[in-house]
Amino acid sequence: MYVSHRMRVQWNGVWSDAFNMLGLNGVKQGGIVSPIMFCIYIDDLFCSLVKSEVGCFICNFFVGAVAYADDIVLVVRSATTDLWSTVPL
Repeated sequence: MYVSHRMRVQWNGVWSDAFNMLGLNGVKQGGIVSPIMFCIYIDDLFCSLVKSEVGCFICNFFVGAVAYADDIVLVVRSATTDLWSTVPL
């Protein structure tokens, strides 16, 4: 995980002074370990969905989310389901 990022901006060949990126923590985009770290982080969400059974059963398989890379679609039974109050996150 990356914490306490320090950044610099280059504009027309001139560099700014370094400054802190407050409140922005996470994994570096394009980093070698970023996909693994993302999977470890997001696994808790998927485990919570399975335990809560918020989602759909398709051919006896539970589907609470569909994910590809860092794109995630949460699946619910109807458009009126209040997902945020239902899933214990």
